[in-house]
Amino acid sequence: MSNDHEPSTGFLPNFCLDSTLLLVVVMAELLAVVLSLSSWPLAPFWRSLALTSLFVQWVALSSVGLLCRLRRPLSSVRPVSAALIAYLVVLLVTLLFSIMTAAFLDWYVHPNAIDLHRDLAFVLRNALVSAIMAAVALRYLYLQHAWKRGVEARLDARLHALQARIRPHFLFNSMNTIAALIRGRPDDAEQAVEDLSCMFRSALRDGEWTRLGDEIELARHYLALEGLRLGERLDVAWRLDIDERDEDLPVPALSLQPLVENAVYHGIQAIPAGGCVSIAIARTRDRLRIAVTNPRPAADRQGTHTGQGMALENIRERLELGYRGANMEIRAEPDRFHVELSLPLETTDARTDRR
Repeated sequence: MSNDHEPSTGFLPNFCLDSTLLLVVVMAELLAVVLSLSSWPLAPFWRSLALTSLFVQWVALSSVGLLCRLRRPLSSVRPVSAALIAYLVVLLVTLLFSIMTAAFLDWYVHPNAIDLHRDLAFVLRNALVSAIMAAVALRYLYLQHAWKRGVEARLDARLHALQARIRPHFLFNSMNTIAALIRGRPDDAEQAVEDLSCMFRSALRDGEWTRLGDEIELARHYLALEGLRLGERLDVAWRLDIDERDEDLPVPALSLQPLVENAVYHGIQAIPAGGCVSIAIARTRDRLRIAVTNPRPAADRQGTHTGQGMALENIRERLELGYRGANMEIRAEPDRFHVELSLPLETTDARTDRR
C-alpha cells in the first residue's frame, strides 16, 4: 500500500491508500462480528469469530490487493464499468476462497464425511453475503461521492460569488477616485488604473488556489486604491515574518483580500478619524498564520453594527468545507477586531480524493 495520490475512477476510492486499507479491515471485522453473533449460541462465539475473521479478512485483503493492482486499467474505463468490475472481483475472490476453504475442511476436518451439498451451501452462502455487502458498499461510496459533488458545487458557487463581489464594490468607488485624480494628480490616476486592472485580473483568474505572494500583492493593490479614496484616514501596518520561498506557498484564493476589505469597509470607513489596519503573516513549522486587525467603530461596540461578523461567515464556511485543517478565529475586543486564518502548510482541497 502507498500514500501516493493515484487517480480514482468515479465514486470508487483509491484502493492503494493506507486509509482505504484500514477502513476495509475495520469493516470486514465488523462483518465477522455480525456473522459470529448470528450463529451464537449454536457455536462458541470466540471460536466462531476467530475462524470467520480469518476468512473474511483474507477475502477483504485479497480483493483490495487486486483492486489496487487494477487501479490503472480501472481509471481508463467508465465509472459504471469500473464499479461492475470491482463488484465482480469481490464476488470471484469470495467464491475462490470459499471453494478453497470447503476443500480444506473436507481434507483436514472431516475427510471421511465429505458432503458436497454442505460444501455447495457454504459456497453459495458466502457468495450471497459477499454480493449483498459489496452492493451496500458500492451504494455507500456512490452516495458519498454525490455528497462530495454537492459540496464541490457549493464551494464553486461561494467562490464565484466572492469573486463577483469585488467587481461592483470597487468599480464605482475606484472610478470616482480616478476621475477626481485625472486633472490634479495624473500620475496617481495612472497608478490607480494599474491597481484596478490588477485587482480584476486576480478576481477573474480561474482556480481556487493561488500563491501567497500573489494574495499579498492583491491586498496591496486594494489598499492602494482605498488609500487614494480615504487618504490619511487609512494607515496600514504590515508585518511579514516570511521569506521569499514562502511566497510560493499555495493558499486558498481570495483568503487575505476579503479580510482586508472587511477591515477597511467595516472598521476604518465607519470611523470618522480613521485608523490603522494591521496585517501580520507568519510561518511556523507546520502552519501559515494570517492575521488582520482593525479598530472597532462605536456602533459596532454598542451592538448596532454587525456587518463585519456577518461578512466573514462566507469565508469561514468556505474554509471549513473546502480545506482540511484550516480554521478561522474571530475575536472582538473592546476597541479592536481581530481575524486570524490558520492554514496547514500541506493542506489539500476537500475535493482531492484521499480516501
